[in-house]
Amino acid sequence: MTEKITKLDELKKLADGSDHGDKSRFFFYEAFINTEIYLLLEKEIESGVACPKLIETSEDKYALVFDTISRLVDFTGNSSPYLALTGRMVLPMLKEQKLGLGLNLNLAVPSEILLSSSDIDWLQNIVDQAPERLDDKITAFSKPSIPFVVRDSLHKKLRYLSHFVAEAWTAEAIYLNGHKSQVIIFVDVNPMMHGAVAKAVNEMLSFISYDENLIDVVFLKVDNPYLKKIRKVGTSVNFERVSSEKITPSGMDEKLKKSLKPPRLR
Repeated sequence: MTEKITKLDELKKLADGSDHGDKSRFFFYEAFINTEIYLLLEKEIESGVACPKLIETSEDKYALVFDTISRLVDFTGNSSPYLALTGRMVLPMLKEQKLGLGLNLNLAVPSEILLSSSDIDWLQNIVDQAPERLDDKITAFSKPSIPFVVRDSLHKKLRYLSHFVAEAWTAEAIYLNGHKSQVIIFVDVNPMMHGAVAKAVNEMLSFISYDENLIDVVFLKVDNPYLKKIRKVGTSVNFERVSSEKITPSGMDEKLKKSLKPPRLR
């Protein structure tokens, strides 16, 4: 048995012992999709095709993954072929083959779980969904009222955006139709990155279960006349600078977030 406690162990224990089950499970799944995991294979990769080692029950078939190589070895008892990839990368493979997932099975560690094929579908739907594009015109900006937990998550969980975001602000926007919404404004971001940045914000919101209101994403040029006002009334978002991060942004829409709850961690 592996004695070292991993991040997934800690978050699974938190989810098991928390009164805020949905939020804690979201934290666990968020970490899972961004963690490098090791998919146990039936045999070495041939012609670019990976064949996962499976276990089968009367209800489902499960691929076997581990969050450390030592745990994979503890499970197999010998040297075995595996594929190293992030949880985000393994999800579409499992969904395509209608497979569930077994994480750290039979190792007596906190993160030992089974996710059914329907659980995999749920999680992949979060990763797949793109944010909706809004065409309504903004007429004014005012002071934001975004909860602290959301602002804190913007600072911490989107820190990898520091590579291509020089300036960002939160504010409240008033649209031409009278609608008001909390917004995050990104300044002078390459247009090719707009979709990825918007997805990153949507994904962050989905994994903290922020249901009160959506946060719209706005992109402005540095010479936009609204920016002077935003800098006066808005709150600056200072992303923590990091050297590198293996994260690919994605998101989910509001209908999915309201209709589905995170799967129980079994």
